[in-house]
Amino acid sequence: MKYAKKVLEDKRLEVTLNISSDEWKEALNNAYNQNKGKYSVQGFRKGHAPRKVIEKTYGDTVFYDDAIDASFYRYYLEFLSKEKDVEPVSNPEVNVSKIDENGLELVLKITLKPEVKLGAYKGLTVEKAKVEVKEEEIDHKLEHLRQSRVKFVEVDREIKNGDTATIDFVGSVDGVKFDGGSATDFDLEIGSKSFIDNFEDQLIGLKKGDKKDVLVTFPENYHVENLKGKPAVFEVTIKGVKEKQLPELNDTFADEVSEFSTLAELREDTKKKIEEEKTREESSKAESKLIDMIVDASSVEVPQVMVDNQVEDFIKDFEYRLSYQGLSLDGYLKYTNSSLDDLKKSRVEDAKKTVKTRLVLEQIILKENLNVTDEDIENKFNETNSDNKKKTIKEIKSSMDEHQFNYFENSILLNKLMKFLKDNNKID
Repeated sequence: MKYAKKVLEDKRLEVTLNISSDEWKEALNNAYNQNKGKYSVQGFRKGHAPRKVIEKTYGDTVFYDDAIDASFYRYYLEFLSKEKDVEPVSNPEVNVSKIDENGLELVLKITLKPEVKLGAYKGLTVEKAKVEVKEEEIDHKLEHLRQSRVKFVEVDREIKNGDTATIDFVGSVDGVKFDGGSATDFDLEIGSKSFIDNFEDQLIGLKKGDKKDVLVTFPENYHVENLKGKPAVFEVTIKGVKEKQLPELNDTFADEVSEFSTLAELREDTKKKIEEEKTREESSKAESKLIDMIVDASSVEVPQVMVDNQVEDFIKDFEYRLSYQGLSLDGYLKYTNSSLDDLKKSRVEDAKKTVKTRLVLEQIILKENLNVTDEDIENKFNETNSDNKKKTIKEIKSSMDEHQFNYFENSILLNKLMKFLKDNNKID
């Protein structure tokens, strides 16, 4: 294989691969051997027909597509192995410019990793917001802790807002019971608006043993088609009434829920934890601000294909997260009355920023010769390894697939980069 290359006006690299007659014949023969089992020819067992017979039956070019694909991958990789400075950012555009008995000619248009002109990335100063903990924040945390210790106690009185009523109910529309309209021993918190219309309000004032027909109307947008906008009757029986009982915020409470014997000590510890959390948040914000400053000061012409690929990655990630909520992308688009194109367009600017940030950080890593050693990997892995048995780099690699190992290695590299940036810049 011989090749020639030139830079196009759009900054892509055009590479012409000239595959000789012998190389092309070899590719065709390989394609025949790998695919002959797909073709049936009368008089021959499947997979045993000679190549010329298959070509006569199905056409002289029957194996061309497979041979072209194989030739592209083989000789494109060979080209990249020789041209170490060529860094593609996506698969190239491929065209067949010539194909005959003398061989094959492929023209590739390759989008290259763009040049990054770094701005200032050392000696910068980033201001970090001062951390302050307000009394109401402490109160909120303690109230949340108090709510987690709530007790529901059976009471012999009329239902009030905030109580939990245990009920049996049977619902009907036009005198006919409907699916999902009945339950026994159902616990309903009054005021939670768990049920439609003013169902819960109509139970206030009732007590254990009481029965009542609750009249409601299903909303027009109700999810069950045959119930939309329909008036309904629910025959309700009160089986019990429970009220919330919250513990008092005092020394006894502190002793029961924590390692501290007084409420004052618990408040002080709560303040400390809030302060630590807010300090971490502000540090993270300052680090992000530092990276934004570095990226904004740098210049790079981001290829459109990289933006497009990043948008696709965003969409795949979004679809994956939707699936964990039991939703589909199509369902989300219908619910939001939008299209896939609308969703993609909404992420273009984020994609440009993400790609530019990645390119700038990669350039700093390259310029500062930051790398990950086997020792780094061993130390990081063994720090977090739960079985307390130290592993060697060989054992670590064997315990992960390639994707997991690359992710682990990259996380170490990014931590090194962040440490370098914090050491060489000032965050106040």
